[in-house]
Order: sequence, then structure tokens, then C-alpha cells
Amino acid sequence: MHHIKIFIIVVYLGKILLPVISLVHVNSCCFKPRRISPRTRSTPEKMASASTDGATEDHLVHRYDSPFFLSNLSEQENSSPAALIILNTPIINYNNLNKGEASSPLPGVLSALWKSSSYRICADGGANRLYHATVASHATSDRQHTASGRSYLPDLITGDLDSLLPHVQEYYEQRGVPIVRIEDQDYHDLDKALMAVEKWLDEHDSTNNISTASKIKSKVFIYGGFGGRFDQEMGCINALYVWGQRGTFRHTSMALYGEETCAFILPAMPKSCEVRIRFPNADDVDNASTNSSGQCTVGEGPTCGLIPLGGRCDKVITTGLKWNLDGNLPLEFGGLVSSSNRIMDELVTVKSSSALIFTTEMITKR
Repeated sequence: MHHIKIFIIVVYLGKILLPVISLVHVNSCCFKPRRISPRTRSTPEKMASASTDGATEDHLVHRYDSPFFLSNLSEQENSSPAALIILNTPIINYNNLNKGEASSPLPGVLSALWKSSSYRICADGGANRLYHATVASHATSDRQHTASGRSYLPDLITGDLDSLLPHVQEYYEQRGVPIVRIEDQDYHDLDKALMAVEKWLDEHDSTNNISTASKIKSKVFIYGGFGGRFDQEMGCINALYVWGQRGTFRHTSMALYGEETCAFILPAMPKSCEVRIRFPNADDVDNASTNSSGQCTVGEGPTCGLIPLGGRCDKVITTGLKWNLDGNLPLEFGGLVSSSNRIMDELVTVKSSSALIFTTEMITKR
């Protein structure tokens, strides 16, 4: 009798649990758990790039094309919107000292970036630096003072404005330059300037009826990210990581520039990265000359580095370098860092498991 009761209970429970067991079996087939090794663990860069699934092949290629050889770029590239942010770092023009009124008051790299930009922002004390370079240092004659100042008016000055000097603020206000104070101390002045660039890019796309699918890659040049305090340099590099993941800037080439170096982020796979610089080898530097207007020729030089600043990068494969990486050795601090490498070809390609900082020297040819 007890055996019969047990049998009935088992049959009854079987009828209840069978659908559940079947459902668990189906789910385990559809969502089979996968062991993730340290080398394949998802990173923020990989998670961000995962949204490119199903995108066109072009969207899976991240390109850095030097802004210093515009004549070699396509008409579409030349028409892309470009913004320049000037930070609060001294602007010293060693190249054009004592060359007279015809020369640019700005040093070579900054002068070239200014000409390549259609929207220019001074981040707080960056306005002091621009004023000193273009107005105060050219005040020997009223005519020269006026001509220089009018040629170098920014489109906006923004930040918390704690560094903006009163007479500099007055100068630019009298000439119609918008000055916007943002008090929020949770953001650096560079962040506040990038907020303005983001708004400008969105308005540009809206005005020109540009959809996300047909976006032309925009450019953001950040000048003055090097040569000051180390913590501020790190803050600038962090801004590349943070803002580069925002929707508006995913179609943007964003880089930090100084008169001696530049740096930008190469995202992780599945994106493949292509880098084209102005002077990919020493012969290009030797053969360069000043242009017809007497201005010096500037551009990125062949000495370069791949820096795993965001953390260990387990796999890096490159072409076009003197010392290429084959993916067998990770890049990490405390281990291998590819510094003082050299660009040998016009095109450098990089594929990496994590985002890297790519840096090159800047060359000024007088």
C-alpha cells in the first residue's frame, strides 16, 4: 500500500516538474554559460564597440588622419566640422620671433590648428594665453594690435572663469565674444568646453540635416594638454576616454596637441585603427619646406608610442612600425610599453584588445 502511494506521488510530481525541467533544459541550451578568461573579459571599450555589430565595415575602422596635410585629404574630409579648444597653458612662439609683422603671432602647431578649425573655444584661462600671444605681445603699434586681435577672436570663452583676467574679459566682451560661466565644480574647464563643442556639433548636424548614418567625421583639436602640471595632463587624457564614448563624439577624431607632442585614443577591437601622419619618416621631414606665405610647415613626426594608460592590454598587433607588435606580448605598466617606436610607412594599423594611447612627436620645419 505504501509503495502504491509513493508511486502515485512520484507520478503526480513528475507531471508538475516535467514542464519546468523541460524549460530549464531549453534555456540552458539557448543561454549556455561561457567561462570568461582574463584575456577575454569584457572591458568598457569592448562593451562600447559591441554596439557596432551589424554596422558597415567603415564604422569598424577608426581613423586618425593628420589635420596638417589637408591638401591631401578628400573634399568630404575637408568639409568636416572641426573645433579647437585652447587650454590654460603658456603659448610661446619660438618659431616666429623677430620675423616681423607678416608672421603669425601663434606658434606653428597652434597656428595650423587655428586655420583648420571652424569653431574655436578658449577654456577659461586659455583666453588669457590667446590674448597675450595675439594682442599684448603685438601692442607696439595700434595698427598691428588691431589687426592681430581681430584675426584671432574665439567663438566662445567658457569655464568657471576663475582664471580669466578682468582686462582680458573686457577686451573680448567689447568685440562680441560670448563668455559663458559654468560654476559646476564636478567638471573641469576642458569638460565644459567639450560640452559647448557637443552642442555645436549637434546644431551643425541639425542645421545641415545630417543623420547619424551619413555623418562626416568631425574633428576636435585640444591645444595645451601638455607641459603643465602632471595631474592636469592626466585629466586631459582622461577626458579623451570619457568624452570619446559619448554618442556625439563617436564620429569624432579627438586629439591633444602641444608644440612638441600629440596624443589620441585608439579604441579596442572589433575596431581596426588606421593612423596617417604628416611626416611618417625622416626623409619627409628633411624634404619639407616653408609654404609660399613664409609660414613654417608642421606635422606629426615619425617617433611614436603605444601607451596602455587605461590598464593592461593583452593583445596588440601592428603594421607600419619599425618595431611591430605581433600580439604575443601584453602592454602594461610594470612590463612592456612601446615607447620611442618609429613610424616607417604612410599607413599604420593597430588592433588591440583594449584601448591604447597613441602618441607622436610634433615636427616644426622652418
